[in-house]
Amino acid sequence: MHRNFVFACLVLALVAPCASAENQVWTTLTLKKKPSADSRYEFELNTEMRYQPDGDLDTIEIRPGVSYRLDSGMKVSGGYLFGSTRRAGPDRREHRLWQQLSYDIAELGGGKLGGRTKMEERWREGADGTGWRLRQQLAYDAPITGTKLKLNLSDEATIGLNTTGWGHSEGMQENRAKAVIKWKTGNLDWEAGYMNQYRNGINGADDQYNDHIVIGLSAGF
Repeated sequence: MHRNFVFACLVLALVAPCASAENQVWTTLTLKKKPSADSRYEFELNTEMRYQPDGDLDTIEIRPGVSYRLDSGMKVSGGYLFGSTRRAGPDRREHRLWQQLSYDIAELGGGKLGGRTKMEERWREGADGTGWRLRQQLAYDAPITGTKLKLNLSDEATIGLNTTGWGHSEGMQENRAKAVIKWKTGNLDWEAGYMNQYRNGINGADDQYNDHIVIGLSAGF
């Protein structure tokens, strides 16, 4: 009974975005490696590819990073990101540095509530100026009774801290609300679900409300 209910919810999450013309499929592949089993350091390579409904690749982001787990259980991370978005004419390419703090907040209803605070410094090829922004995420992770699955609910707000001439704006830039089902096979961690993306319009542009299917795979070595 529980398995059928979870499966039905997952199917609805995957099918619902197809009714929107703004939907995409966002896929992520994350590879993780520790120098040793008891090391506090962990190296990570994250690749995200976003596809249009017709299957064309829209955006690719490559994000290498390193993290260190503190005595308190918090994790400090940092790294670099290269992003490329296809469009008419030259592709839009972006470079970022990022710094991140991940932490537990509380145990609620058999699950865990956690937070992630990230700073980003952004540079756009062919344009001047550095865009600074803050990304704040809250996430709730809980096992689904009677299954080996987990439910993860998260919300991330992105706030610009300055304005540049190439489109980076001060104030609320974006919000991502996501619901995914997670499961594990061997040393592979999977997730699939739905994300609603709000993007604040700038320079007179309309606000955007986008619906995306999200699929993720993570492997540790």
